Amino acid sequence: MLFEALRDSVRFPAIWIAGAGYAALDALQLVLTLQGETFFSVRLLVLEYLALPFLLAGAYGVLRESDSSPRRLVSEGIANYFRVLLPALVVGFAAALLLLALLAPLSVLGGVVSTDLAAGATIAVMIPVAVFLSLYDTAACFEGLGVFASLRRSVGLVLAHLWEVLVFLLTSLAVLIAFGFVLIVAWTTILYNQLEPLATLPAGELANFGPARFAAMIGPVGIALSALFYAVFILFAFVFVSTYTVRVFRSVAGATPAAQQGEYDEKGRYYKY
Repeated sequence: MLFEALRDSVRFPAIWIAGAGYAALDALQLVLTLQGETFFSVRLLVLEYLALPFLLAGAYGVLRESDSSPRRLVSEGIANYFRVLLPALVVGFAAALLLLALLAPLSVLGGVVSTDLAAGATIAVMIPVAVFLSLYDTAACFEGLGVFASLRRSVGLVLAHLWEVLVFLLTSLAVLIAFGFVLIVAWTTILYNQLEPLATLPAGELANFGPARFAAMIGPVGIALSALFYAVFILFAFVFVSTYTVRVFRSVAGATPAAQQGEYDEKGRYYKY
């Protein structure tokens, strides 16, 4: 399925348009952060989060219909925008409540909760959520499911095909890490002279090395190159993960058909809800 996903990324260039849009926003947000424009970078980050469901829904629609036209990308993004956004908001809110429920008793019993403890609790909550709900957006777009139906469908598919989903997630992570490592090596090689002073900084000073000092060290050209390499990574990640997710969803969903969402009336007519 990995190579089939890579073939899909070549067959449907409209997915690259969606990925390029998100990569451009993310790269701009990085530049603003490095330049210390916190006011604008935070608001742009919110815009990214709002744009991502539209771009994902559009990409899934292109793959579902095998239609790579920009018109299909836009229409599917509009039609399934809330199918992708609303479950994410519900999951985020529920995860925040669960994290609060875990940390609140600890803070009452032990006083101030350490950063390491908070980070560990966050990871403990987010990993199961990421695994069991990794297919909710494809379920919503491919099967036209609502908020809670798409979440239930994702959990059901993962439970029924846990090994296949874990292989998908770990393979995706490995590919992204490998691609990111190649980009980091290339970026470091190009900016070696600008980055060399970092090797001589004391550990204490390096720990307090903020974005503003880093931006001053690499200069405008370094900031532009950093944004370019970062955009390339985000573009690849968007296209690869979306196409691979669709391939995995089609495989597991085909083996586990969805339950009918509706009921029959007294005359035997079926009503979907």
